[in-house]
Amino acid sequence: MREESMSQHTSLVTEPKLSFDPVRVTTPAYVVDLSLLKKNLELLARVQRESGCKVLLALKGFAMFSTFPLVRQYLNGCCASGLNEALLAHGEFGKEVHVYSPALKDEEMQRIIPIADHVSFNSLRQWQHHRPALDAAREIGRSPSPGLRINPEVSTVEVAMYDPCSPGCRLGVRAVELKNADLSGIEGLHFHALCEQGSDVLEGVLNAVEKNFAPFLAKVKWVNMGGGHHITKPGYDLERLVRVVKNFRERHGVEVYLEPGEAIGLNTGYLVTSVLDIVGGTNEIALEGSGQMATVQSDEQNRVYFTGGNTLADSRRATKALIQSLGSDARIQACANAAERIHAEAESLRRWAQEHGRLIRPEELSALIGSSSQIEGGSEHDVFPVADGRILKMTLPPNFGARGDAATYLTNLLACDSLLGMDWRFEGVAQTSEGVRIISSQAFIVGEEAEESLIEAQLTMLGFEKKREHTWRRHDDVTLADARPANILRDESGLLHFIDVHVLGVSLDDLDLDDGEVGDDAKPVPTAILDTSATCHMPDVLEMPYRPHIIGSGRAGELAHTYKLGGTSCLAGDVIGEYSFAQPLELGQKLVFTDMAHYTMVKTTTFNGVPHPDIDTYDPETDELRVVRRFGYEDFRNKLS
Repeated sequence: MREESMSQHTSLVTEPKLSFDPVRVTTPAYVVDLSLLKKNLELLARVQRESGCKVLLALKGFAMFSTFPLVRQYLNGCCASGLNEALLAHGEFGKEVHVYSPALKDEEMQRIIPIADHVSFNSLRQWQHHRPALDAAREIGRSPSPGLRINPEVSTVEVAMYDPCSPGCRLGVRAVELKNADLSGIEGLHFHALCEQGSDVLEGVLNAVEKNFAPFLAKVKWVNMGGGHHITKPGYDLERLVRVVKNFRERHGVEVYLEPGEAIGLNTGYLVTSVLDIVGGTNEIALEGSGQMATVQSDEQNRVYFTGGNTLADSRRATKALIQSLGSDARIQACANAAERIHAEAESLRRWAQEHGRLIRPEELSALIGSSSQIEGGSEHDVFPVADGRILKMTLPPNFGARGDAATYLTNLLACDSLLGMDWRFEGVAQTSEGVRIISSQAFIVGEEAEESLIEAQLTMLGFEKKREHTWRRHDDVTLADARPANILRDESGLLHFIDVHVLGVSLDDLDLDDGEVGDDAKPVPTAILDTSATCHMPDVLEMPYRPHIIGSGRAGELAHTYKLGGTSCLAGDVIGEYSFAQPLELGQKLVFTDMAHYTMVKTTTFNGVPHPDIDTYDPETDELRVVRRFGYEDFRNKLS
């Protein structure tokens, strides 16, 4: 998985110094810097040396076998997610091979047994089913050490898709399932509970493992602590990791394995791509080799969410622009009392919405609501269920939210969206017979009030400390108020949804919304089409979402020229994100995405027949840029039939 799913993914590193000239690279191409890879491996070797554990390369995260001659100088072997990775580990790495899969076929097991050192089973049934094959192999002198994957049931990952300990997850055996179970023959325990996290999180997970699985720890020879250890990330607490692993190993008398994938390849690779075209928007772009400037026009207009045009980024940009407009309106600032301010804000809202295509006319508002019956909305809103599984919220005139003023109301909702993932969207402003209303929407959640214990666990994980009942404060004094069960729902999958809490102590500048600063004079953003693809070459961008960093770029609106970056597939959503640059992009210009070695390469597809990027290595010691593999039509053809 990729990190920073959870808070609108920012770059993992500060601006790196590129050791090679991207002009030398034929694009698109993944380029791995061998000196950076070696630096990570040296750090992992230190972990092995000081803690006494063994570190394995998780092939699901990094499987660039041309680098294995270097990697095997430092690591003890590989962990595989099935037969193919096991064969790769055995044939190309040549050291220990550890295998885990949620389920293995008989014919797969027959090929795994002769080459594997450990096999971890996902369930008691899988172990019982395959045990005869392992016993038979042991009788003739060659059988892997069998282990059982356990589920610590400690959720530390915020994105459910990447949480191996979420309620109902199919991965691993829970402690309750092991009561009275026959575990004779099981020699090891395997767990995986992290996702690019620190040693402090590992320590908490180990506490749960020791508490819930103590009887079994006393009977096994080895414990595999899985992956997700962000060991080579700057700022990682390496000393704590060494201490925790060493103490656990000595306390239980077991051999300990770690199997990170991302820690091996983290910040070692790049994806170099070229600008093929620039479309849409109103922006000046440099034509390749022309030395002239051209203007590209766009017919994009602001649209209301329910017509399909209002994305989360659109909503955030519009909300920030509106808050900035309210803050700079001198007529509001000059008001002598609350009543005058509310009247001035209403007029300012209406005027801004009309100028920016966000004024919702009465007939449009009626069409949005349709025949929906109002549901309970409390003292702040009228609430209606509408299209696409969302609810429409309309502030009750003359106030705007609990504290009355529009800017505070909108800032609070942006903060809830940014900090707590509320999925709130600003739709527009409506002039109704009752007065001016702010119209927004959010996802309709089917669930029940969250238990206090779950709320406490979630907010503690997010860095908040309880100050008094229903009030939590973070180290930077950002405070959540009214965080009571009635305002926080738990859905059937166990996820918590913060639907109506108040965020205090936060300003617009404090929020990292990943959408760029946009003022009243914002222009439509042009799209630069690259010779790479989000869906084909960096799918985490769409799954997480993940925002990779580009060398020399800023967030949207941060630098002078902002572009949306799109790929070459026919998928309408094949968009990497919005980036800004100090100078206009040129056709043919090379852009360099950072941190593209781990997970990205192993998850690529040839959807649409989009060409697969080259795989290159660069060695700063010799200045050799080597094309390790170039893919062509035969590779695409042979994947099909």
